[in-house]
Amino acid sequence: MFSDRLEEELRRCPEGTREALIAFLENGNSSDFETFARGILVRNIDEDYHDVLLSGSDDLRFMEDLGVDSLSMIEIAINFEDALGIALIDDELKEMRTLGEVKEHLLKRYQEKNSPSAKKSKTP
Repeated sequence: MFSDRLEEELRRCPEGTREALIAFLENGNSSDFETFARGILVRNIDEDYHDVLLSGSDDLRFMEDLGVDSLSMIEIAINFEDALGIALIDDELKEMRTLGEVKEHLLKRYQEKNSPSAKKSKTP
């Protein structure tokens, strides 16, 4: 279902991350997306920040609150792109500072890609 690289990343995420991604792709449920997104983040941040992420709100700032550096952010973005089948624009990501901003942007990109008009434009 997923690329080998993404499967390996999902295996290293907290239990339930892969299942939440599959459920989200099937039903679009935002709570499944939340579980998946936090799982990807837990996989890519220092263990010292796990409790902050799992108990925190959408106002958490990537650099200041979660210790995400630019390399980690690139890895996180690649995982989201692969999992959701979307393309993220670096300039847009640079402007986003909080977990909520990134989640909102990811959902928007995913919904745009999967809207009826987007699907019609792909048919020959």
